[in-house]
Amino acid sequence: MNLIKTTPEDFLNGLYFIPTFRGNILELDEKGEFEIVNKIPIIRVLATPNLKKTIGRIIYLIKDKYVLFKNYENAKWLKNLLKYINEKIYFDKYYRAKKAWYRGIKDLFYDIKTWNFEKAIGKTITLLKILNPIIVFDIHDIRKWHYKKSFVRFIKELRKNKISVVIRFPHECYDEMKLLFPEGILNVKASIKYFAKVHNYLLSDKVAEHLLKLTNGNLETIYLILKHSKREIKTLRELKIPWLKILPYIVNSKYRKLVEKIIELKKFKIEDIEYKVNYKLPTLYRYLDELVDLGILVKIKHRNKIRFKIKLNRNNLLHLLKNYRENYKHWITIFLVDNIPASILLKRNFDGG
Repeated sequence: MNLIKTTPEDFLNGLYFIPTFRGNILELDEKGEFEIVNKIPIIRVLATPNLKKTIGRIIYLIKDKYVLFKNYENAKWLKNLLKYINEKIYFDKYYRAKKAWYRGIKDLFYDIKTWNFEKAIGKTITLLKILNPIIVFDIHDIRKWHYKKSFVRFIKELRKNKISVVIRFPHECYDEMKLLFPEGILNVKASIKYFAKVHNYLLSDKVAEHLLKLTNGNLETIYLILKHSKREIKTLRELKIPWLKILPYIVNSKYRKLVEKIIELKKFKIEDIEYKVNYKLPTLYRYLDELVDLGILVKIKHRNKIRFKIKLNRNNLLHLLKNYRENYKHWITIFLVDNIPASILLKRNFDGG
């Protein structure tokens, strides 16, 4: 939930997935949560195959929030009730407003209890459209549900009415969730913004998207870039990549010590660098030739001697950056430990140069 609460704007107007550990999901005896962050209501409930209970949990969390339902123009069958409540609030007659609200909520709970489907669904969706929250559904292993169609139809009805939905589920259920909701989004951009924010960096959407493209969402690389950047980055022009400082960390780890010394020297002969690294000579030659092939070094003949010179090619560097640990999606850690601050997510032992 930390991810949603830190960047709620990034979870509006869509159906989003948050795979996590089972221990981060609500249990049957937990009521759920209602919170307003950046003026955006966030409702978190446990969803089960029993749609009646799921809707009941949502209404239970908003049953005391009558002062939030100010927009009643498109409230359909609740329009008269909400109009009356808002008029009484305007004249400071909160007691009458509250009394009318609870009568309406009592009727809704009765519709849910007797499962008057049309009224229960219609009133619930009307209230949610007025409130315009992010609804977070925690679900347990959906692969064990005997009946899923009601829940799927309910989610699709919410989205049809432009209600923002987030589904949190055990990460091992991801494939099943993708089959049920192919439109579901794994919000990596939001995870990058969240990761940056808890490290005291503020990124615009464009900058977060650009970092995602540059790094494939690798948090280690993003941290290295941010560590040498200003605290607030709004435009791509403000995003400066300190190539010399991050280069030792985006090449293969076997080159790291060598590349650090190369950056110090800039231009060198074998004997200049041989005593600075603890490599056998054949290994040193091989590594230097491989760095030439990677486009990090150029080899120059001078007076019958071989010299090496660092020469950074932007295209080569971008390729290295994007393909660093290419198949390792480190950002998934943010989703899995969503209830743990991102400040402890980065556990690898490096200091960013």
